[in-house]
Amino acid sequence: MIDIDTRTHTTTEAKPAGPLLFPAFAAFLILAPLYKEGITPLPLLVLELAAVGFLFEVLAVRRDVPALPRALVAGLAILLVYPLLQMIPLPETLWRHLPGHAGYAAAIDRFAAGVIGGGSVSPAHTLSLIPEFTEQGWLAILPPVACLLVVLQLRPEEVTRLLLIMVVFAAIEGLLGLLQASPLGGSIVYFPVEVETVQGRAFGTFVNPNHFAALLAMMVPVVIGLFAYGIRHERHVRVAGYPAQRPHTGAGDSHALAQRALLFASAVMILLCLVMTWSRAGIATGLVGLALSALLIPRRHGGVMPTRYVVAGLFGMAAILALLVGVTPIVEKLGPEQLGEGLEGRWLMTMTTLRAAVEFLPFGSGLSTLDMVFPRFQPPTVKWGVNFAHNDYAQAFMEMGLAAPAMIGLALWAYGARMAELLRHRGGRSFTILQLAAGVALAPTLLHSAFEFGLHMPPIAMWFATLAGVMFHRGISDHDPAPA
Repeated sequence: MIDIDTRTHTTTEAKPAGPLLFPAFAAFLILAPLYKEGITPLPLLVLELAAVGFLFEVLAVRRDVPALPRALVAGLAILLVYPLLQMIPLPETLWRHLPGHAGYAAAIDRFAAGVIGGGSVSPAHTLSLIPEFTEQGWLAILPPVACLLVVLQLRPEEVTRLLLIMVVFAAIEGLLGLLQASPLGGSIVYFPVEVETVQGRAFGTFVNPNHFAALLAMMVPVVIGLFAYGIRHERHVRVAGYPAQRPHTGAGDSHALAQRALLFASAVMILLCLVMTWSRAGIATGLVGLALSALLIPRRHGGVMPTRYVVAGLFGMAAILALLVGVTPIVEKLGPEQLGEGLEGRWLMTMTTLRAAVEFLPFGSGLSTLDMVFPRFQPPTVKWGVNFAHNDYAQAFMEMGLAAPAMIGLALWAYGARMAELLRHRGGRSFTILQLAAGVALAPTLLHSAFEFGLHMPPIAMWFATLAGVMFHRGISDHDPAPA
């Protein structure tokens, strides 16, 4: 079902990606989540160094970056350039008069007078309150940017294999998560984190079940897209008449059926594990992705099997298995009282972050400085340390000022325009189905980012950027020569 006919899937413009680019990039994606989400210094450094290598290959060696929508290019330019501007040294007098900096200037003066007996203290005077943190945040942007640009270099058949690898990896993570969610406890599969923080919940190789849920939710529409793509592609090959390549014997049909069964089992594993994460936002956004898949990948895209039947089957099977495993803790977690408490806490952090953002307008406090700035505005009712705002949009607004809504608005405009373009290709190529599925897969993370901080985690940002690259891929030209 997922086999690729390279004669019918040949791009007219892309250069050969080389024998090492695809396997190296696939390993780059798969290794990213394997050790504590890549957030500790050593794995993050490895990801950043690998990203530099990929960027050098694309920009310096190949020099073949496909044209992207102007809105997306402008958004990426803001993301990459503005943090660098925040690290440019400024005169001390100007720094003291920047919005939001007066309190820090007064604190420095009190420190100089009371601790060192007069004189002055000369910290770095930049738009960013902590330029070292901003530098670290900027370097962490490189891996997802590399993912976006590398995917654009891959041939369509390589993109299809990459999506299949991602789905299989997510299913394996799902299996690990189900073992972690077992009521037995004390298993070696708890190795990444302390058992007490995730008792009874699925978290895979992540340190936070909510982040794990974000990755699983992204993969649900991709599975639906692979189903529809396989059926449409097989039908296209039959209509084109390639009996030598794809013999329609009983063995061939059994092989296709086995592939579909494996893909269906992976989808059920992903959905069931998503439920077992107990992540309220993750489950809700995953269901949104499932519903959008049924609506936006309709029958005429999927060929002989209606996509909505596949969606209904996946949902029903996952629900049955969840009932067999036991959903009492999940139901309690999703009760009105628990939902209210969770939303209240996140709403309070979001509003506090927005209040801080207004204080630092129009320049922002500096990329990756929230955990040092938030305590100044933290309300007494929030009695825990806050490293992230649990709202990526509010945090970006606080740290980057007016540049953040401009960047987010441009990116969302490019996303909406590309989705509309893909939806208009009703009778287009089979590869368009995968591009549409990748676009749908971005929606759960975009929604989840309003309640969590998944895009601050390297593997989620990298997988998100990879799916964005699939959606913006040049695809297959309508003028490709017909197969011999």
